[in-house]
Amino acid sequence: MMSSTAAASPYPIRLGAEAQFARLRELLPATGFVQQNLEGRFYLKHLGEAQFEVQSGQHEVSREFSVLAGLFVQGKSFAASDIEQELGRELFDLLLDLGLVEKAGERCVATVAMVHTNGLYIVSDRWCGVDGQPYQPPVDVVYPAVLGTTRGFLAMLPASPCGSFLELCAGTGIAALLAARNCAKQAWAFDIAARSVHFAEFNSRLNGIENITNCQGDLYAPAAGHKFDRIAAHPPYVPVLEPKFVFYDGGEDGEQITRRMIQELPRYLNDKGLFVCVSLGSDRKGRPFEERVRGWLGAEHEEFDIALFVRSEMEPAVQALNDVVRGRGSVEQVQRWREVLAKLEIVNFAFGGIFISRHGENRAGYTIRRTMSKDAGLPEIEAIMAWERLVARGEEEQVLVKARLRTSPKCRVEARYALENGDWSTERQHLLIDEPFKMQIEAPNWMLQLLPACDGSRTGEDLFEMFKANGTLAAETTFRQFADVLTVLRSGWFLSF
Repeated sequence: MMSSTAAASPYPIRLGAEAQFARLRELLPATGFVQQNLEGRFYLKHLGEAQFEVQSGQHEVSREFSVLAGLFVQGKSFAASDIEQELGRELFDLLLDLGLVEKAGERCVATVAMVHTNGLYIVSDRWCGVDGQPYQPPVDVVYPAVLGTTRGFLAMLPASPCGSFLELCAGTGIAALLAARNCAKQAWAFDIAARSVHFAEFNSRLNGIENITNCQGDLYAPAAGHKFDRIAAHPPYVPVLEPKFVFYDGGEDGEQITRRMIQELPRYLNDKGLFVCVSLGSDRKGRPFEERVRGWLGAEHEEFDIALFVRSEMEPAVQALNDVVRGRGSVEQVQRWREVLAKLEIVNFAFGGIFISRHGENRAGYTIRRTMSKDAGLPEIEAIMAWERLVARGEEEQVLVKARLRTSPKCRVEARYALENGDWSTERQHLLIDEPFKMQIEAPNWMLQLLPACDGSRTGEDLFEMFKANGTLAAETTFRQFADVLTVLRSGWFLSF
């Protein structure tokens, strides 16, 4: 059904024999070239350029580690004789034979970057020149797997078991590798760039992971009609006027690739399947991003639940200046950006995770949007999505009847007062929460009485009866009406159980 990359390649790293990769997997940890030592030794000075510096006060791990870290992290050159002496002939020959290191006269340099992260050895293109010299990456550069954006993407991916996993815009293939190792029976990694596919195949062999197939093609093209249980993507999403890097450019609105992924998703996602995409999207006049995502799914959109979890937002005017500030464009481009943003009616950019589930149930799909706090993560995302599924099925009332409700200690009240007849009166009051999601709702007085009573000792039914008995709720109020309020409070994380 799907063909993997061929063995022959014009790229610096070479797909050697399995015995070579197996031996390299044994020798690298023995030198101390492992994640713990790398993270203890280096810190990321400039995120965008992946510039690493040695942390002050750190002791030497080993001479072997220093040579490997110097080659593959810092971009240093070493005399060939020194590398052979420190690493030993066998390891040195393996690095040369697999193309990880090459000779340049009497000295040797790494042809790529290599790190140990998430228990995997991952090779990518370099991020710096040799010995501090300027470095110009190729247009199809394979993006490093250790930067914050990739770490954030991986942190969004569930580790629950699944039959088939697909990573789109795979680059190094790290998400597919982790899935193949941890949770998927079979994984695939697709990328439009042949260079990325070659690197992903190298990484698969380097880590000895066999239940993965790396393919070249435009988005889903290599799938040939196959469907998947889980699809993950960290696509190019930076808005650009003039495309330059395959891993970076997302078109004028940053959505060019994300939009195509979602438009084609109904053909490739199984029932009960999940699509996770970390990307940038835009709110347009009268059309928030999450509603536009639903429109991209077309006629089958009600088969899908959509949840957008926003990590950060940015006004369009800021984006218009970014290329100039970062030295990637001219001042004249600011006016071009203004024209593009006005034409597209973009009012806001939102960066975060898009979770699309094919629910496989006889109901309409739900659509939610939450702004995440700094510490919020996948557990909170999965919990709120599970709750919204209950609500979409109409099962929340029977849960709330028996659930013992507890108010979050993170919620607070803000009120605005107006002077009336010589005294202050409440004009408006809001209930707010910042963790794990930011939410604000209007809060009538009876709601402010309700929340302190939700101390974990009372069920929804207990609270309903108590508030009817003391007259806070009118006698004709039904539990269904009361449950509607509790549902909103739970959806905003003001209440838990």
